[in-house]
Amino acid sequence: MSSVHSSTQTEQHAPTVNVSKVAGIATALVAVNILLMLVGSYTPLADLGLVLFSNYFVGIATFAATIGGGFWISNTGIKKGTIPIAGAGVTLIQFGYTLLGSAILTMAPAALRVPALAITTVVTGLLTAGIVVVVFRTERSFARWQTYSKGLFIAGFAAGGVGFFINPMLMVFASVLFFLGFVTDLTYEIWAVKENRYGSPIRNAIGIYVAVMGVFIHILRLVLYVLSMLDN
Repeated sequence: MSSVHSSTQTEQHAPTVNVSKVAGIATALVAVNILLMLVGSYTPLADLGLVLFSNYFVGIATFAATIGGGFWISNTGIKKGTIPIAGAGVTLIQFGYTLLGSAILTMAPAALRVPALAITTVVTGLLTAGIVVVVFRTERSFARWQTYSKGLFIAGFAAGGVGFFINPMLMVFASVLFFLGFVTDLTYEIWAVKENRYGSPIRNAIGIYVAVMGVFIHILRLVLYVLSMLDN
């Protein structure tokens, strides 16, 4: 989650950043993860994901351990200049998103999985492109949006926790808050690229990848729901 993005930021920013390299790495990571989700939906990995994410609190713990823990490990490896550690962190992130994505996909008919992934990829890509245009064509600072994303994640966790015990509708609201948290975090990460906030194309790419996949997962659930209704 965004809270794992609170690594030390450099006070002085490099004058330029290789945007193409950042975009290329992030796109490759996202593409690999989408493919892993599809493949995983036909394996016992999807069943494991269903078990882990069927309980709200276990699901949150699993997400934090894999995506959050993976981001921390990868960031640590990047700061130390140790590629194997960074790679291990990225692998853990990929595993976490594959668990969740394959579990979501396996609840839908096999015939809908590829179309759902294709539609979700297009929608997520358009949303990301829109954010890129806004960030790069304005002089507005989005530095505080990392804090906003943390607030949305905390609020989402609280709403989901209360909803788990009292009112399931609150869990739907929690999902909306989580989605907004990832969108906000993605905006911050794209702005961080513009400002070369971290001075590392790999760090910037991983930050964008984590945020994009968070957005992707939420859109995928909605797309599958709509396609399932149309299919029936």
